[in-house]
Amino acid sequence: MALGSAWAAQDSTKKAYLVAQINVTNPQQYAEYTKLSPGIIAKFGGRFVARGGRTVTLEGPPATSRMVVVEFPSFERAQDFYRSSEYQAAKKLRDAAATAQFILVEGQ
Repeated sequence: MALGSAWAAQDSTKKAYLVAQINVTNPQQYAEYTKLSPGIIAKFGGRFVARGGRTVTLEGPPATSRMVVVEFPSFERAQDFYRSSEYQAAKKLRDAAATAQFILVEGQ
């Protein structure tokens, strides 16, 4: 087996983490988004690792936003989730109810 193909096979087994920092501006509308997103996340093999729990800033300016971490079975599945028509429809609700930064990180 070529080194490149072995590396590609290994990479496909790495988990991925979606880290979201969300500043909710309309709690009622954001609640509608939170009713839809868990089912869509699960459809792509994702699971919540952290969802708006207690945070403490260890370095840098204090975090004032809601933090969410979602684990996916692979980087590709996480991207498939984000790009899916189901999530893009739910995202429209979130966009009207919050500002957000989503970062996708590949695990070890």
